[in-house]
Amino acid sequence: MSSHAAELEAELRCSICLTTYRDPVLLPCGHNFCLGCLDRAWESRDMAGGYSCPECRAEFREHPVLQRNIKLANIVEHFQIAKDHPPESKEPLPERRGDSTGDCRHPETVEQRRTIPPVIPGCPEHGLPWEYFCRQHKACLCQTCRESHQSHSCQSLEKAAAESRAVLAEEIERLEQARNVLQGTVGWLEDARGHLTADRGRLKDQVSGLFHAIQEMISEQEQSVLDYIDSEENLQHARLDACIREIQSKRDTSKQFLLEAQELEQKDLPDWEFIASFQKTLDKLLKADIHVQGYTLMKREMDRASIKLVEKEGQAFAKRLSKMIQDKLSQGQEVLQKHSAPRAQAWRHKAKVQIAPAEIQLQRAKLTLDPNTAHCNLSLSEDHLSAEWTEQRQANPPHPERFRLHPQVLCAQGFSTGQHWWEVALVGARRWEVGATCKKSKQSWVDSCIAWALRWDGRRLQAFEGTIRHSSSRLNSMVQAPGRMRVCLDCERGALSFFAMEEDKEDDEAVQTVKKGSENRTLLHTFYIKPTGPVFPGFYLEQSKVRILKHNSNTDALYIIQK
Repeated sequence: MSSHAAELEAELRCSICLTTYRDPVLLPCGHNFCLGCLDRAWESRDMAGGYSCPECRAEFREHPVLQRNIKLANIVEHFQIAKDHPPESKEPLPERRGDSTGDCRHPETVEQRRTIPPVIPGCPEHGLPWEYFCRQHKACLCQTCRESHQSHSCQSLEKAAAESRAVLAEEIERLEQARNVLQGTVGWLEDARGHLTADRGRLKDQVSGLFHAIQEMISEQEQSVLDYIDSEENLQHARLDACIREIQSKRDTSKQFLLEAQELEQKDLPDWEFIASFQKTLDKLLKADIHVQGYTLMKREMDRASIKLVEKEGQAFAKRLSKMIQDKLSQGQEVLQKHSAPRAQAWRHKAKVQIAPAEIQLQRAKLTLDPNTAHCNLSLSEDHLSAEWTEQRQANPPHPERFRLHPQVLCAQGFSTGQHWWEVALVGARRWEVGATCKKSKQSWVDSCIAWALRWDGRRLQAFEGTIRHSSSRLNSMVQAPGRMRVCLDCERGALSFFAMEEDKEDDEAVQTVKKGSENRTLLHTFYIKPTGPVFPGFYLEQSKVRILKHNSNTDALYIIQK
């Protein structure tokens, strides 16, 4: 295959699967991917924060419309046909030799060696064993091949393999961390489901009891109205009974007088005796009370208008009551259970994994502690490089940025861009935290915690992202608190790494200066962060002490492996 064909094939490779495009689709940012690769890449990560291009990290809030790149698909198809059926050449190919560009003198091209690792233990052209690795061409070199790569960045094959194994180990650890976080999240969600059921059950009982009490009050009011009607009815009955007795008495008296008059009428008496008896009987008849007084009995009822009015008022009252209860429910401020979701960037698969990582240069950060943030139980040194926990509270003036609850302090310097590193010495086995957080101007901290920190609690070392705890085999293997730690911040990658340092110290209690020399460092943990503002180093100290270390000027630059 010619170099032009190899270059074309490289351009037709998907950056996810590193093979020729299959059913290519175009994103709004202009990058192409295999449809299946893009779907799997997006399915493997949490899309709560939106979607992003695996190559340029351009973010899309909604799922982009994936349009098939027909022209690119046709180019790939024609390329595959030409590759599978190459034209026959009658003339022998010229021997490929190294030139000033530094290409390897192997029969295969540089592009082929980028993707095809060596399967033989030595150089097929020179018959020498592999000894070097070219970073630019990602190819193994023998001693003779090395001469044509003088202008390239090369390293020993042993070192390249060690760095590649380190990259693989870190990727494995990253996935282990992700798996632990996901497993912990599943457990948390299951636990939250039980808490939710129990909490809402208690709430239903409260609401049911409240409405039952309201129903009892309504029943009491109903009985009160019915008692009033009964009382009024009894009063009317008493009046009617009195009238009946009075009329019956008049009726009996008039009946008696009537019988006496009829008896006198039927007697055959002399005229003089009849007149005498008549006068007495007539007096009784005239004096008899036969008058009947009128009596009005009022009908009591509720007309339709009154019934509708009462029903309307009752419905309005019920609605107001229901709304008031719902408003009170929505005003609850107590957190039942809280879980901060892990940032999606931490679990995002890298689009391209380098076989041999390149080195990046970090600059030493010149840090000082910010006395305006120091908790009242922390005492700062005059040079603002040391902080120590004290049982006696310091007479610090009030300041809106001062920590009030946790014994914490931040540095005065924050970083939004670039790559930086710093080292600290730690004394005390009770509890301390080394980390960083985002801070805005004049922010009131009150009880805020450091966003990303490594915590020693007297028994073990743990990594915390807010309230989420991360565990790994490296952290679990730390049986003693590291006395010196290095922190590396890469703002461009969003990476915050912590290293345990091992080196001879001139002062066991507090190292003042770190000298240049051989160092052994162990990567403890890396946070993949998405800052919302400048990142400030910070510390938590409980019966502990921290000091920011000063370095010689010739150690300001630090080279680390780019993952």
